[in-house]
Amino acid sequence: MTFEEYERHLIGQLCWACHAATVGCHARQRQCPRCRRKWSYASRRLQWELLKAFCLRATAHHAARTLRCYYATAYVAYRRLRTTLAHMASEEKRKLLGELELDETYFGGRRKGKRGRGAAGKVAVFGILERAGRVFTVVVPDCTKETLMAKIRASTVKGSVFYTDEFTSYNDVQSHGKHVPINHQETFGVGAAHINGIEGFWSFAKRLYRHVHGVDRENFPLYLAEYEFRYNHRSDHLLTLLFDRLYRPILEKGQLP
Repeated sequence: MTFEEYERHLIGQLCWACHAATVGCHARQRQCPRCRRKWSYASRRLQWELLKAFCLRATAHHAARTLRCYYATAYVAYRRLRTTLAHMASEEKRKLLGELELDETYFGGRRKGKRGRGAAGKVAVFGILERAGRVFTVVVPDCTKETLMAKIRASTVKGSVFYTDEFTSYNDVQSHGKHVPINHQETFGVGAAHINGIEGFWSFAKRLYRHVHGVDRENFPLYLAEYEFRYNHRSDHLLTLLFDRLYRPILEKGQLP
């Protein structure tokens, strides 16, 4: 089913259940003349518009103002979409191999006072980027050697080449593969010895994170999964991916409410 056919369902030209043609009218509730199924296509159109706004990186506040709906409606729809992306990202998880870039960063926290590892209220995130491949991210309680090495062993294939900075928590990486540390006080990389890829992802993620003006610590993993999925599928059409996952199967079976 194409987007054009779905639009015909949204404006009431086709029945949600049996896909039969309906009589054109402007009523908020529609009843199919063949199967007598009733539905409200106004609410379904709102969900479709919220899906498009989410794919265009609009915030829930901005989408609610533009579509003239309650913020709670937009928030619930966005949370459902982020949960879907998190499930899709978890289904694609696999052990990374080859040339890998490792790095840690921090999201959130107050701007005043200390920054980086010493700042209060920040969420620590560890990331692994497979060159010419995908990125893997996970929220960690701290950035100690034990915590990071556990994530590295669980998420990578032994014998890979690991590029890191000179953070002491990476000193034991050599027991899991070839370790190439980069001294950022002297250079940001020479030839293949750099971690510009994973730092580029941090820049991408924080640019999106800046628009939401802070996220509760318990909800942050959903946002992180969204950023990871968007980056790994940056060459794909996100609207098509979500449409195929959420709407196409149930629409073709005629099970939409």
